[in-house]
Amino acid sequence: MPPAPRTPAPRAPAPPPPPVTAATAVPKRSFTAVPWTGANEGKKILIYAPSGMGKTTLAAMAPDPVFVGIDDGGRLIPNPKTGQPVLHVPGIETFLDVRAALQSDVFDGHKSIVIDTVTELQELALRFTYASVPGPGGSTARNIEDYGYSKGYRYLRDTMHLLLSDLDQQIRKGCNVILLCQSATMKERTEGADYLKDGPDLSHNGMGSVRSDYIAWCDHIFRINWETVAVTKDRKIAPTSGRVIQTQPDASFHAKSRGTALAGVPVVSFNEPADDSIWRFLFPEGA
Repeated sequence: MPPAPRTPAPRAPAPPPPPVTAATAVPKRSFTAVPWTGANEGKKILIYAPSGMGKTTLAAMAPDPVFVGIDDGGRLIPNPKTGQPVLHVPGIETFLDVRAALQSDVFDGHKSIVIDTVTELQELALRFTYASVPGPGGSTARNIEDYGYSKGYRYLRDTMHLLLSDLDQQIRKGCNVILLCQSATMKERTEGADYLKDGPDLSHNGMGSVRSDYIAWCDHIFRINWETVAVTKDRKIAPTSGRVIQTQPDASFHAKSRGTALAGVPVVSFNEPADDSIWRFLFPEGA
């Protein structure tokens, strides 16, 4: 004789929804649909390369740039087209100094903000994280591993996200943002085999990738590289021609360009310090 069907236990009643308050009520607003062109907004640009490849030199020729110099390399690199030193914001020593500058009016009337470099800025963000996020038991973390399994990388990602909100305000005001980074080859995880890919030198792992967030945020990511390489007689690889700017990615490196300005242009020349070809593509109306 088959067993009698079991009567399911009665479900507990669902808890009542939280009360609607002035802080949670959805406001009643009227909306319209308009062409989404980004008119009067700035461009989001990231340039990465090894040290000494010309990142700062290239950024110095961008439209009317003002530098936030996290390192001091820019003091020795004038605009190669004019020979004049670049403008910069002095007194930047901490992560909060950078945020305060971006929330101020110091860039009003200028066309571009250059952060040189975001790789160094991430170190300031890490120090800020140690000071503001307690470690286990309320202790002060001394390194990112003190927070426990991957938590520190998530905290660093949250800190670096704060900067993007400040930069978005400048973009909406019509100011271009140019982020300079050192380059680093890091592991990319896929459903198949993992592989190595060159890109901006920013924190990157499966638990919290600053690198992926910044790549997603930018409109344009440019890699400065040697145009070609050749094998010399002693079997060592050496550059044989000038530098170029790569604007489209392949499986070995990150790059991208939204819009039509660089459509069909995977490589732009940067053969000499005064070569501002990339800016003439992006700003055909004139820098």
